[in-house]
Amino acid sequence: MTQQHIPGARHPDYIRAIFDRAVKMIGEGRLDSAEVLLATLSEEPSAREVTAHLRGVIAARLMEKSAAQLFFKAALEANPRNAEAHAQLGVLLLDERPVAAAAAFAAALALDARNPDWHVALAAAFHRLGFVDREKDNIADALALSPGHAEASTRAAALEVELEETREIDDLSPEDEAILCDALFAEGTRRQRDGDLARAAAIFECVLKRAPTHAFTLCNLGALRRVAGDLRRSEELLEQAIAADPKLASARLALAETHMAASREQDARAQFEAAIELEPQNAAPRAAYAMALQRTGAPKESIPHFHHAILLDQNQPAAFYAALGAALEAIGMRDRAEIALRHAAALAQAS
Repeated sequence: MTQQHIPGARHPDYIRAIFDRAVKMIGEGRLDSAEVLLATLSEEPSAREVTAHLRGVIAARLMEKSAAQLFFKAALEANPRNAEAHAQLGVLLLDERPVAAAAAFAAALALDARNPDWHVALAAAFHRLGFVDREKDNIADALALSPGHAEASTRAAALEVELEETREIDDLSPEDEAILCDALFAEGTRRQRDGDLARAAAIFECVLKRAPTHAFTLCNLGALRRVAGDLRRSEELLEQAIAADPKLASARLALAETHMAASREQDARAQFEAAIELEPQNAAPRAAYAMALQRTGAPKESIPHFHHAILLDQNQPAAFYAALGAALEAIGMRDRAEIALRHAAALAQAS
Protein backbone atom coordinates (compact mmCIF):
# COMPACT_ATOMS: atom_id res chain seq x y z
CA MET A 1 0.00 0.00 0.00
CA THR A 2 1.56 3.32 -1.01
CA GLN A 3 1.91 6.11 1.49
CA GLN A 4 -0.69 8.36 -0.14
CA HIS A 5 -3.29 5.59 0.26
CA ILE A 6 -2.61 4.93 3.94
CA PRO A 7 -5.53 6.32 5.97
CA GLY A 8 -4.46 9.60 7.59
CA ALA A 9 -1.07 9.73 5.84
CA ARG A 10 0.11 12.99 4.30
CA HIS A 11 1.06 13.15 0.63
CA PRO A 12 4.88 13.25 0.10
CA ASP A 13 4.62 16.53 -1.81
CA TYR A 14 2.79 18.10 1.13
CA ILE A 15 5.45 16.88 3.55
CA ARG A 16 8.26 18.23 1.35
CA ALA A 17 6.50 21.60 1.16
CA ILE A 18 6.27 21.72 4.97
CA PHE A 19 9.98 20.90 5.30
CA ASP A 20 10.99 23.52 2.71
CA ARG A 21 8.95 26.17 4.45
CA ALA A 22 10.28 25.21 7.89
CA VAL A 23 13.90 25.33 6.69
CA LYS A 24 13.28 28.80 5.23
CA MET A 25 11.77 29.98 8.52
CA ILE A 26 14.76 28.63 10.46
CA GLY A 27 17.10 30.47 8.10
CA GLU A 28 15.14 33.68 8.70
CA GLY A 29 15.26 33.22 12.47
CA ARG A 30 11.53 32.57 12.79
CA LEU A 31 12.16 29.65 15.11
CA ASP A 32 8.87 29.56 17.01
CA SER A 33 6.87 29.61 13.77
CA ALA A 34 9.02 26.83 12.31
CA GLU A 35 8.50 24.74 15.46
CA VAL A 36 4.72 25.14 15.27
CA LEU A 37 4.78 24.14 11.60
CA LEU A 38 6.93 21.06 12.18
CA ALA A 39 4.78 19.96 15.11
CA THR A 40 2.00 19.30 12.59
CA LEU A 41 4.13 16.39 11.26
CA SER A 42 4.97 14.90 14.65
CA GLU A 43 2.64 11.93 14.10
CA GLU A 44 3.73 11.29 10.50
CA PRO A 45 5.94 8.14 10.49
CA SER A 46 7.59 8.86 7.13
CA ALA A 47 8.65 12.32 8.33
CA ARG A 48 9.91 11.28 11.76
CA GLU A 49 13.65 11.62 11.12
CA VAL A 50 13.66 15.00 9.38
CA THR A 51 11.02 16.46 11.69
CA ALA A 52 12.97 15.46 14.80
CA HIS A 53 16.22 16.71 13.28
CA LEU A 54 14.84 20.13 12.40
CA ARG A 55 13.15 20.48 15.78
CA GLY A 56 16.50 19.63 17.34
CA VAL A 57 18.15 22.43 15.35
CA ILE A 58 15.46 24.86 16.55
CA ALA A 59 15.78 23.78 20.20
CA ALA A 60 19.58 24.09 20.04
CA ARG A 61 19.32 27.63 18.66
CA LEU A 62 16.87 28.52 21.43
CA MET A 63 19.45 27.15 23.93
CA GLU A 64 17.03 24.43 25.03
CA LYS A 65 19.78 21.82 25.24
CA SER A 66 17.85 19.00 26.90
CA ALA A 67 15.04 19.22 24.36
CA ALA A 68 17.53 19.44 21.49
CA GLN A 69 19.29 16.28 22.67
CA LEU A 70 15.99 14.40 22.80
CA PHE A 71 15.10 15.51 19.27
CA PHE A 72 18.46 14.50 17.81
CA LYS A 73 18.27 11.14 19.59
CA ALA A 74 14.81 10.65 18.07
CA ALA A 75 16.22 11.46 14.63
CA LEU A 76 18.95 8.87 15.17
CA GLU A 77 16.45 6.25 16.30
CA ALA A 78 14.71 6.78 12.97
CA ASN A 79 17.99 6.70 11.04
CA PRO A 80 21.24 5.77 12.83
CA ARG A 81 23.19 6.80 9.70
CA ASN A 82 22.29 10.48 10.05
CA ALA A 83 25.84 11.85 10.41
CA GLU A 84 24.69 15.43 10.91
CA ALA A 85 22.46 14.41 13.83
CA HIS A 86 25.36 12.58 15.48
CA ALA A 87 27.51 15.70 15.15
CA GLN A 88 24.78 18.03 16.41
CA LEU A 89 24.32 15.78 19.42
CA GLY A 90 28.07 15.88 20.01
CA VAL A 91 28.07 19.67 20.09
CA LEU A 92 25.38 19.64 22.77
CA LEU A 93 27.24 17.07 24.90
CA LEU A 94 30.77 18.45 24.62
CA ASP A 95 30.82 20.71 27.68
CA GLU A 96 29.13 18.40 30.17
CA ARG A 97 29.75 14.90 28.79
CA PRO A 98 32.92 14.80 26.69
CA VAL A 99 32.86 10.98 26.64
CA ALA A 100 29.44 10.91 25.00
CA ALA A 101 30.48 13.79 22.73
CA ALA A 102 33.52 11.81 21.56
CA ALA A 103 31.25 8.87 20.76
CA ALA A 104 28.86 11.12 18.83
CA PHE A 105 31.59 12.79 16.77
CA ALA A 106 33.31 9.45 16.13
CA ALA A 107 30.00 8.09 14.83
CA ALA A 108 29.54 11.13 12.59
CA LEU A 109 33.04 10.78 11.13
CA ALA A 110 32.61 7.04 10.62
CA LEU A 111 29.71 7.94 8.32
CA ASP A 112 31.30 11.00 6.67
CA ALA A 113 34.90 11.98 7.38
CA ARG A 114 34.93 14.98 5.03
CA ASN A 115 33.82 17.65 7.51
CA PRO A 116 36.83 19.42 9.11
CA ASP A 117 34.66 20.95 11.85
CA TRP A 118 33.76 17.48 13.10
CA HIS A 119 37.42 16.50 13.27
CA VAL A 120 38.16 19.63 15.32
CA ALA A 121 35.22 18.86 17.61
CA LEU A 122 36.37 15.27 18.13
CA ALA A 123 39.86 16.61 18.85
CA ALA A 124 38.33 18.90 21.50
CA ALA A 125 36.56 15.94 23.11
CA PHE A 126 39.75 13.86 23.12
CA HIS A 127 41.65 16.83 24.60
CA ARG A 128 39.28 16.93 27.55
CA LEU A 129 39.71 13.18 28.03
CA GLY A 130 43.51 13.33 27.91
CA PHE A 131 44.00 11.53 24.58
CA VAL A 132 46.60 13.88 23.12
CA ASP A 133 47.65 11.60 20.25
CA ARG A 134 44.04 11.20 19.12
CA GLU A 135 43.61 14.99 19.41
CA LYS A 136 46.67 15.59 17.22
CA ASP A 137 45.48 13.08 14.63
CA ASN A 138 42.12 14.79 14.21
CA ILE A 139 43.59 18.28 14.09
CA ALA A 140 45.89 17.02 11.32
CA ASP A 141 42.85 15.54 9.52
CA ALA A 142 41.01 18.86 9.77
CA LEU A 143 43.98 20.77 8.32
CA ALA A 144 44.37 18.23 5.53
CA LEU A 145 40.75 18.82 4.58
CA SER A 146 40.87 22.60 5.12
CA PRO A 147 44.43 24.02 5.36
CA GLY A 148 43.17 27.44 6.42
CA HIS A 149 40.81 26.21 9.13
CA ALA A 150 41.22 28.84 11.85
CA GLU A 151 40.33 26.76 14.90
CA ALA A 152 42.39 23.78 13.75
CA SER A 153 45.38 26.04 13.03
CA THR A 154 45.13 27.68 16.45
CA ARG A 155 44.90 24.32 18.21
CA ALA A 156 47.79 22.87 16.19
CA ALA A 157 49.98 25.82 17.22
CA ALA A 158 48.98 25.36 20.86
CA LEU A 159 49.85 21.68 20.74
CA GLU A 160 53.32 22.51 19.45
CA VAL A 161 54.17 24.51 22.58
CA GLU A 162 52.15 22.55 25.12
CA LEU A 163 54.64 21.22 27.67
CA GLU A 164 52.43 19.84 30.42
CA GLU A 165 52.05 16.06 30.28
CA THR A 166 48.43 14.99 29.93
CA ARG A 167 47.09 11.77 31.40
CA GLU A 168 44.23 9.81 29.91
CA ILE A 169 41.11 10.00 32.05
CA ASP A 170 40.79 6.92 34.25
CA ASP A 171 38.02 7.62 36.76
CA LEU A 172 34.97 7.06 34.57
CA SER A 173 31.79 5.31 35.55
CA PRO A 174 31.36 1.82 34.04
CA GLU A 175 28.79 3.26 31.60
CA ASP A 176 31.06 6.07 30.42
CA GLU A 177 34.02 3.68 30.22
CA ALA A 178 32.03 1.48 27.84
CA ILE A 179 30.99 4.51 25.77
CA LEU A 180 34.59 5.72 25.58
CA CYS A 181 35.86 2.33 24.44
CA ASP A 182 33.18 2.17 21.76
CA ALA A 183 34.14 5.69 20.61
CA LEU A 184 37.81 4.74 20.40
CA PHE A 185 36.87 1.55 18.57
CA ALA A 186 34.90 3.57 16.01
CA GLU A 187 37.88 5.88 15.54
CA GLY A 188 40.23 2.92 15.09
CA THR A 189 37.88 1.24 12.65
CA ARG A 190 37.73 4.41 10.54
CA ARG A 191 41.54 4.52 10.44
CA GLN A 192 41.62 0.84 9.52
CA ARG A 193 39.09 1.35 6.71
CA ASP A 194 41.16 4.27 5.38
CA GLY A 195 44.33 2.17 5.31
CA ASP A 196 46.01 3.95 8.24
CA LEU A 197 46.87 0.64 9.86
CA ALA A 198 49.55 1.81 12.29
CA ARG A 199 47.24 4.38 13.90
CA ALA A 200 44.36 1.91 13.88
CA ALA A 201 46.47 -0.67 15.71
CA ALA A 202 47.59 1.91 18.28
CA ILE A 203 43.98 2.89 18.99
CA PHE A 204 42.88 -0.74 19.29
CA GLU A 205 45.73 -1.42 21.74
CA CYS A 206 44.54 1.59 23.76
CA VAL A 207 41.03 0.14 23.93
CA LEU A 208 42.29 -3.24 25.07
CA LYS A 209 44.29 -1.67 27.90
CA ARG A 210 41.03 -0.26 29.19
CA ALA A 211 38.75 -3.17 28.22
CA PRO A 212 40.72 -6.39 27.60
CA THR A 213 37.59 -8.33 26.53
CA HIS A 214 36.22 -5.77 24.02
CA ALA A 215 35.30 -8.38 21.40
CA PHE A 216 35.07 -6.11 18.36
CA THR A 217 38.46 -4.58 19.11
CA LEU A 218 40.04 -8.00 19.61
CA CYS A 219 38.57 -9.00 16.25
CA ASN A 220 39.82 -5.98 14.33
CA LEU A 221 43.26 -6.01 15.90
CA GLY A 222 43.52 -9.72 15.16
CA ALA A 223 42.77 -9.02 11.50
CA LEU A 224 45.41 -6.26 11.47
CA ARG A 225 48.02 -8.57 12.96
CA ARG A 226 47.32 -11.08 10.18
CA VAL A 227 47.89 -8.36 7.58
CA ALA A 228 51.17 -7.53 9.34
CA GLY A 229 52.22 -11.19 9.09
CA ASP A 230 52.04 -11.99 12.82
CA LEU A 231 49.80 -15.04 12.49
CA ARG A 232 50.42 -16.32 16.01
CA ARG A 233 49.29 -13.04 17.61
CA SER A 234 46.39 -12.80 15.16
CA GLU A 235 45.13 -16.23 16.15
CA GLU A 236 45.52 -15.43 19.84
CA LEU A 237 43.52 -12.19 19.59
CA LEU A 238 40.78 -13.75 17.48
CA GLU A 239 40.37 -16.70 19.83
CA GLN A 240 40.02 -14.18 22.67
CA ALA A 241 37.35 -12.34 20.66
CA ILE A 242 35.40 -15.57 20.18
CA ALA A 243 35.74 -16.43 23.87
CA ALA A 244 34.37 -12.96 24.72
CA ASP A 245 31.50 -13.30 22.24
CA PRO A 246 30.97 -16.79 20.75
CA LYS A 247 28.27 -15.39 18.43
CA LEU A 248 30.55 -12.81 16.78
CA ALA A 249 30.60 -14.13 13.22
CA SER A 250 33.12 -11.54 12.03
CA ALA A 251 35.69 -12.90 14.51
CA ARG A 252 35.18 -16.43 13.21
CA LEU A 253 35.60 -15.19 9.64
CA ALA A 254 38.79 -13.37 10.57
CA LEU A 255 40.11 -16.45 12.37
CA ALA A 256 39.26 -18.56 9.32
CA GLU A 257 41.36 -16.23 7.16
CA THR A 258 44.22 -16.44 9.66
CA HIS A 259 44.05 -20.24 9.56
CA MET A 260 44.10 -20.06 5.75
CA ALA A 261 47.19 -17.84 5.85
CA ALA A 262 48.81 -20.43 8.16
CA SER A 263 47.86 -23.27 5.77
CA ARG A 264 45.51 -24.86 8.31
CA GLU A 265 42.71 -25.54 5.86
CA GLN A 266 40.57 -27.81 8.03
CA ASP A 267 40.62 -25.35 10.93
CA ALA A 268 39.67 -22.59 8.49
CA ARG A 269 36.76 -24.61 7.11
CA ALA A 270 35.40 -25.15 10.60
CA GLN A 271 35.42 -21.42 11.32
CA PHE A 272 33.85 -20.51 7.96
CA GLU A 273 31.06 -23.02 8.58
CA ALA A 274 30.53 -21.72 12.12
CA ALA A 275 30.20 -18.15 10.79
CA ILE A 276 27.66 -19.29 8.19
CA GLU A 277 25.66 -21.08 10.86
CA LEU A 278 25.66 -17.96 13.04
CA GLU A 279 24.49 -15.66 10.22
CA PRO A 280 22.77 -17.77 7.53
CA GLN A 281 21.20 -14.70 5.87
CA ASN A 282 24.47 -12.79 5.65
CA ALA A 283 26.23 -13.07 2.29
CA ALA A 284 29.67 -12.23 3.68
CA PRO A 285 30.50 -15.62 5.28
CA ARG A 286 29.31 -17.49 2.18
CA ALA A 287 31.31 -15.23 -0.11
CA ALA A 288 34.48 -15.50 1.98
CA TYR A 289 34.16 -19.31 2.18
CA ALA A 290 33.58 -19.60 -1.56
CA MET A 291 36.64 -17.52 -2.38
CA ALA A 292 38.77 -19.46 0.10
CA LEU A 293 37.70 -22.79 -1.42
CA GLN A 294 38.49 -21.52 -4.90
CA ARG A 295 41.95 -20.36 -3.77
CA THR A 296 42.75 -23.74 -2.22
CA GLY A 297 41.91 -25.76 -5.30
CA ALA A 298 38.35 -26.82 -4.53
CA PRO A 299 36.45 -25.04 -7.35
CA LYS A 300 33.60 -27.53 -7.58
CA GLU A 301 32.94 -27.31 -3.86
CA SER A 302 33.07 -23.52 -4.00
CA ILE A 303 30.35 -23.04 -6.64
CA PRO A 304 27.29 -23.61 -4.37
CA HIS A 305 28.69 -21.09 -1.90
CA PHE A 306 29.26 -18.53 -4.68
CA HIS A 307 25.68 -19.01 -5.88
CA HIS A 308 24.24 -18.82 -2.35
CA ALA A 309 26.16 -15.59 -1.68
CA ILE A 310 24.76 -14.06 -4.89
CA LEU A 311 21.22 -15.08 -3.93
CA LEU A 312 21.67 -13.24 -0.66
CA ASP A 313 23.38 -10.19 -2.16
CA GLN A 314 24.36 -9.61 -5.78
CA ASN A 315 26.41 -6.52 -4.89
CA GLN A 316 29.69 -8.34 -4.46
CA PRO A 317 33.10 -6.81 -5.27
CA ALA A 318 35.16 -7.44 -8.38
CA ALA A 319 37.42 -9.93 -6.58
CA PHE A 320 34.40 -12.11 -5.79
CA TYR A 321 33.28 -12.33 -9.42
CA ALA A 322 36.86 -12.87 -10.59
CA ALA A 323 37.15 -15.82 -8.20
CA LEU A 324 33.78 -17.14 -9.36
CA GLY A 325 34.96 -16.89 -12.97
CA ALA A 326 38.14 -18.78 -12.13
CA ALA A 327 36.16 -21.51 -10.35
CA LEU A 328 33.73 -21.89 -13.27
CA GLU A 329 36.59 -22.05 -15.74
CA ALA A 330 38.34 -24.70 -13.65
CA ILE A 331 35.32 -27.02 -13.87
CA GLY A 332 34.92 -26.45 -17.61
CA MET A 333 32.01 -23.97 -17.62
CA ARG A 334 33.78 -21.46 -19.85
CA ASP A 335 30.72 -19.55 -21.09
CA ARG A 336 29.54 -18.81 -17.57
CA ALA A 337 33.10 -18.11 -16.49
CA GLU A 338 33.43 -15.45 -19.20
CA ILE A 339 30.26 -13.71 -17.98
CA ALA A 340 31.57 -13.61 -14.40
CA LEU A 341 35.01 -12.40 -15.49
CA ARG A 342 33.53 -9.65 -17.66
CA HIS A 343 31.40 -8.52 -14.74
CA ALA A 344 34.48 -8.49 -12.50
CA ALA A 345 36.37 -6.39 -15.04
CA ALA A 346 33.48 -3.92 -15.32
CA LEU A 347 33.30 -3.56 -11.53
CA ALA A 348 37.06 -3.06 -11.28
CA GLN A 349 36.97 -0.39 -13.97
CA ALA A 350 34.10 1.43 -12.29
CA SER A 351 35.79 1.53 -8.87
